[in-house]
Amino acid sequence: MHLVPIVGRWSEGKAPDTWLFTAPEGGPLRESNWKRSVGWAAATAAIGRRGFRVHDLRHTAASVWLGAGADPKVVQRVLGHATAAMTMDLYGHMMDANLWQAARLVGDISGTFQPPEAGIENEDDQERH
Repeated sequence: MHLVPIVGRWSEGKAPDTWLFTAPEGGPLRESNWKRSVGWAAATAAIGRRGFRVHDLRHTAASVWLGAGADPKVVQRVLGHATAAMTMDLYGHMMDANLWQAARLVGDISGTFQPPEAGIENEDDQERH
């Protein structure tokens, strides 16, 4: 697993009950501290997205994963949602883009969709000649 060595490096020398990522003076790393340390305001201004929230990154990630066909149960677990239904209620609108792909897949399986092969006419075209 790729995450285990990363967490291992960050936790090296820390007691089991301490924060993995800490604020500059210790304690939990709060969003405001993190945003200040990474220059969030300047970065979002530079891309013309003033007001872009850190939470928007989470929404983007979930939407991209689902839109790319990731298993909703996997996305649910990554996001920490109680159910996949909750994940789909929040981010399922991205699945609409996959409806046409799903229809093509079903058509391929059922035989109702047959793309023309290169250089070969289909039967309807042959009957007209």
